[in-house]
Amino acid sequence: MIKNFPIAEVVNLAEMVTYQPGQVVSRTVSQNKLGSLTLFAFPEGEGLSTHTTPADALVYILDGEAQIEIG
Repeated sequence: MIKNFPIAEVVNLAEMVTYQPGQVVSRTVSQNKLGSLTLFAFPEGEGLSTHTTPADALVYILDGEAQIEIG
């Protein structure tokens, strides 16, 4: 299911979530039994805690830089 997302339109993903000082902002775009697609906006110095996931993950950086550890 696609939600929170215009259908059949070109969109700028970076404009679909906005930075909030000291807060991680997320927006779920698609979610089904196979996995989910979520957009995140991280303020400088913030991130996700270490975790595992039953599905593969794709990280696509739209703005800024990130340090990613796998394994």
